[in-house]
Parts: sequence; C-alpha cells; structure tokens
Amino acid sequence: MFWIDLIMGVILMLSGWAVYRNPMLISGVNTMSKKRLAKVDLEGLKLGFRNVFLISGGAIVLLGGIFTLTHLPMGFHLVMQLLAVFAAVVACLVLSKRYDAGLQGEEGKKERKKNWIAIIITAVSFAVILFFFFKGSKPATVEVSEDYITAKGSGYSASIPLIDITEANILTDWPDFPIRTNGIATEDVGIGHFRKKGGESCMLFVCTDGGPLLEVRTGDGKLYYLNCATEEETLEMIAKVKSKGGN
Repeated sequence: MFWIDLIMGVILMLSGWAVYRNPMLISGVNTMSKKRLAKVDLEGLKLGFRNVFLISGGAIVLLGGIFTLTHLPMGFHLVMQLLAVFAAVVACLVLSKRYDAGLQGEEGKKERKKNWIAIIITAVSFAVILFFFFKGSKPATVEVSEDYITAKGSGYSASIPLIDITEANILTDWPDFPIRTNGIATEDVGIGHFRKKGGESCMLFVCTDGGPLLEVRTGDGKLYYLNCATEEETLEMIAKVKSKGGN
C-alpha cells in the first residue's frame, strides 16, 4: 500500500512543478482570451498551485509511511487520503478566486457560481464515498431460521436452505482468499464473491473479529464462509445451524 501512496504523492508533486513551469496547464487558464488572461495574476496563481500540489503530495506520502509503520485500520487510511485530495481541490478553487480579478464583482458572478458548484459537487462526492465505504466496512449479519441461513451485508446477500447443506465445517484457521471477484475487502471484513487460492469460487460473509468460520457446502456446488461480528455471536450461530441439522 505504501508504494501506491508514494506513486500518488510523487505524481502530485511533479504536477505542482509542471504547473509552476507552465501555468497554461491549469484548467481554464489555457482557454482564456488574452483580454481575460490579463486579469489573472499568473505568478501568484502558479505559485499557489505549486504549493498546494507539493503539500498534498507530501502529505499523502507521509500518511502512507505513518500507516505502514503503525498498522492503523485501512478505513482510516482511505479517509485521510480522500481528505487530502478534497482539501487540495478546495484550495485550488480558493486560489483561483484570489488571483483572478475576473472573478471579482458583478462581472465574475457567473464564474464564481461555477466554482461554488464545483466545491459542492466535490464535497457531496466525498461524503458519498465515505458513506458507502463505512457501510461496506460493517460486518455482515448472519441469521439462522427454521429453514435457512440468511446472510446480508454491503448490498450482498445469500439465503442458504438448511436442507441443501451437504457439508458444514468449523474452521479456526482461515483459508486463503487471494482473489476478490465481486465484493468488499478490508482489513476488517470480507463480503461478496471471492476465489480461493486453488481457484474455487466461494461467497464470504466474514469478519476478522468474529472468531472461527462456518464453511458450508450445498448440493448445487456452492461454497460459503460465514461468521458474525463477534466470536460469541459466531458460536451461537454455529450452534443453531447444528441444532437444525445443518451438518
């Protein structure tokens, strides 16, 4: 993960130097007429953009190093990355207003409105990403009824008829799930469709804090791995499955 942070940070910092050397790379500036461009303080704008890119790129590299050394949760890491990018976008929009006289007064009302719309869209996008991430990082719910094991989480669900179960095993050592084909995978949860190391497809509703896994195979060849948010809940769920003949 640190290498991704390093690459992102270096790209941002190089972009800062490129913009400083050639301010025409700044979106909007390169399409302005000479008359409109005369109202822009290019020196101040390119210096401000350079500093924003250098600081945000350096912040991402620093955060990557901190998270690598401290092993903080992946979710917190992602939130801080998104926050750094969001802050950079807002800072660039603020700088545009500060160094562009054409955005002042009644003359620049229309363009200021566009900038505020861009800030609002960025903020909403940031909030939506956070919402779906935190929703996806929550453990799945696994319930056992008279006839089914029902698992739900992060938009994925499975309803396993107890009568169709051909094999149910309790695993204290987790299998390898190296390939996520369609699902959610964080340090805390694995939910959705995965492929085991040997290539076998399976569906996961698992939480790292949930203790052992219930491995379930059905007559139609499907494979599931299930546990709950806590070990106590998982053991209770397994006991219910066994009491209803799912073994």
